[in-house]
Amino acid sequence: MQWISYIPKSYLSWFVGTMANLPLPKPFANLLVGWFARAYKIDCSLATRPMESFSSIGSFFTRELRPEVRPIADCDITSPVDGTLRSAQNISTAGDVSLVKGRNYAISRLLGDDPLAARFAQGQVWNFYLSPQDAHHIFSPVQGSVIRSVHVPGKLWPVNDWAIAAVDGLFVVNERVVSFIESPVGLVAVVMVGATNVGRIALSYTDLETNRAPWRRHPQRAIEHAPPISVARGEKVGTFKMGSTVVVVFEHRHFDVSSVGESIKVRYGQDLATLCRGS
Repeated sequence: MQWISYIPKSYLSWFVGTMANLPLPKPFANLLVGWFARAYKIDCSLATRPMESFSSIGSFFTRELRPEVRPIADCDITSPVDGTLRSAQNISTAGDVSLVKGRNYAISRLLGDDPLAARFAQGQVWNFYLSPQDAHHIFSPVQGSVIRSVHVPGKLWPVNDWAIAAVDGLFVVNERVVSFIESPVGLVAVVMVGATNVGRIALSYTDLETNRAPWRRHPQRAIEHAPPISVARGEKVGTFKMGSTVVVVFEHRHFDVSSVGESIKVRYGQDLATLCRGS
C-alpha cells in the first residue's frame, strides 16, 4: 500500500480520464469496447445506443440506460445508482458514523464541515460502490430541490475494499462533491466521492466539474442555488467519468437499518425499502 502514496494520483486520474475519452478509429473502438464489455460481463442491450456507436471507453462508461429497464419505484426514496450497497447505518447523537468497521467519521467532515451538516445528527447514511461493470450516472433518490452544491478538494485514493481498510479516514480525505436536496422526507445529501482513475466528477444541474486541471489548486467551493433547482426522484444529478462511491445522507431515520444486509447489488430507481431484510 505504501507505494501508491508516492504516485501523484490527481495527475494520474486526469491522464487516465483524458486517455479514456480520446475518440478512436471505429475498428479499434469497437474492439476495445467489446473487450471491456466481455471482461466485466456488461449487458450492452440495456444501453440506449448500440455498442458499435461508442468511440471510446470513456463514452461507454457514461452510457445511458433505456428508461424501461430502470423503472422508478413509486415510493419516497429510491436507490441513486446501479452498484453495490456496502452498508447502511444510523448516525450517532454525536454526529458520527462508522463507514468503515471500527473507524468513526464525523458526518460534518464527510460533508466538508458545511453549516447544513448539523441537520444530519441522528440521521442515516447509505454507502454505495460503483464497479467498472456499472453505469456511472447518479440519480436523485428523492423528489425535491437542490439548494446547495459543495466541492470539497482532496486526495484521490482508490475506494476498493483494500484501500478502505488501509487508508485512515478515506471517505473524508478523498475529493467529494455534495448535492444538498430539500425534500418532503427531509434534507438529503448526495455525496459523490472521487477515487484514483476517476477522471472527473460532473454535476448535471450546474456546470461544476472536477479535475479539469490538477495542476491548479482550488479551495473548497460552495454554490447556493437561488432559486432552488427542482429534481424528480430518479432524475440524473451527476456522472462519474469512471467509477467510484456514492454516500447518501438522510436527515431522518427512514428505515430500520439493522435489517439491511451488506454487499447487495442495487439498481437505480429501486425502492430502498426492498433492501431491508423482511421488506
